[in-house]
Amino acid sequence: MSRRLAILTALGLGSAALAADPLALQTLTPTTGSGAERLLDGDVATGWSPEGDPVEEGVLLRFEKPVKLDGVALRTCKEAPQLQVALYLNGVEELTEQAVGAEAQEQVLSFGKRELRSIFIRIQSADSGKACLSEVKLLQGGKPAAVKAPRTVAGRIEASSVLKPADAYHPGYLFDGRMDFGWVEGAKSTGAGESITLTLEAPVELTALELWNGYQRSEDHFQKNVRAKKVAVSVDGGTAVSLDVKNASGMQTLKLPAPMKGRVWKVLVEDVYPGKRYPDLVLSELRLVDAQGPLGVRTPDAAERKSALEKSLVGSPLEKVANRRWRGRCTELETGTWERHFKLRGNHTFVFYDEAADEAEQVTEVLDGAWVVKSARGPWAAVELFGRRHKSETNWDPYADMAKKDTVRIVGGKLEVARVADLGQQEFEKLVAEWAKGTQAFKVSCVGTEGNSYEDLVKADAFIVRGTAVTDLFARE
Repeated sequence: MSRRLAILTALGLGSAALAADPLALQTLTPTTGSGAERLLDGDVATGWSPEGDPVEEGVLLRFEKPVKLDGVALRTCKEAPQLQVALYLNGVEELTEQAVGAEAQEQVLSFGKRELRSIFIRIQSADSGKACLSEVKLLQGGKPAAVKAPRTVAGRIEASSVLKPADAYHPGYLFDGRMDFGWVEGAKSTGAGESITLTLEAPVELTALELWNGYQRSEDHFQKNVRAKKVAVSVDGGTAVSLDVKNASGMQTLKLPAPMKGRVWKVLVEDVYPGKRYPDLVLSELRLVDAQGPLGVRTPDAAERKSALEKSLVGSPLEKVANRRWRGRCTELETGTWERHFKLRGNHTFVFYDEAADEAEQVTEVLDGAWVVKSARGPWAAVELFGRRHKSETNWDPYADMAKKDTVRIVGGKLEVARVADLGQQEFEKLVAEWAKGTQAFKVSCVGTEGNSYEDLVKADAFIVRGTAVTDLFARE
């Protein structure tokens, strides 16, 4: 019997008290907006709101280790409208169209006792086009469990080099809580000799580092890019210690031979595992570890880059496109349904959903990642995407070979974006005529029908996107 358990037993508490240990969160990360930490502060007067259109935005809670839960309780902010949300448990959508009432009423969403590594709360609809969540409670046995939010310390991060464009590969992504973004070095070598330097506001004494090696956006990304094989860690210019790094996905702990203390930490890559296709070294996520456990770093670069992006969009076609959820205008098919939604977020991330279904098959594609501006001036503005495409195919035909198939691959490239109003009627109709002759005919099949004249599309703020990754006609819902 441990000393702690012996003391608790003597007090008449026993294992019940051990079960009351807080559930430790590894990540509490919103897709957009700030203030996600307020969801756990117990104050119904504070909360989290996504930026722009809230639909399909959400918050990810990922745990340090698997936890057993049977539900969550959600509360909207005071005077906030009602929401419809979906819950993703371990990355799989389990509950959908769950109402979270207005007037700050708590709503319990039960899913039975489950062992979970992550919960994603995704907004599906919001009255008045606004959303605000005040509190999230995790339920064990129907009762709220204590939750330990991720610990952080303030600091700045710099890198010896960054692959261009820096907004897609910035070293600040090492501390954003997302496995699918990371720092990519920009030297001509394969990464050996490159480094990051972290300057903290106050000294810390560390016992280890936690590293997510390589590009963990997908297995394809991981294998094709360079990974670290050995790193050297030093603090305040002192002697460096070398640490071996495994060639593996997921988090790994790099234990220091003895505690090290200081403010300015340098992690130098000494050796690498080669990538199968690209020469660029990638590190996806990093955490410090002190005597109390993992420690993240709050860096100002995300806010700085967001502000710079907003300034660059002023007066361009992208200014009216960014931070809004757009729908593919033409959705009618001879059989089945076809929905497409697109959003360029103000934090340099994007998402594109493409779902087609009929009686025999459903195909869902999600394209997400980072985006940067190449040219903001119109009528054709240009952006570049850096992401992944997750395709899920479900076949309901009992005689077909495939029941369900999932694939993930690297995707991206240049996109041109133009508002219909800026193109003018003649240029727009010329483009529609060209598309109607090719593989994009369905994307403009409704143009010219009732409610889809040129004037109607201008009123709906419609715009054209064309590129390898996405080509479509989008408009407001």
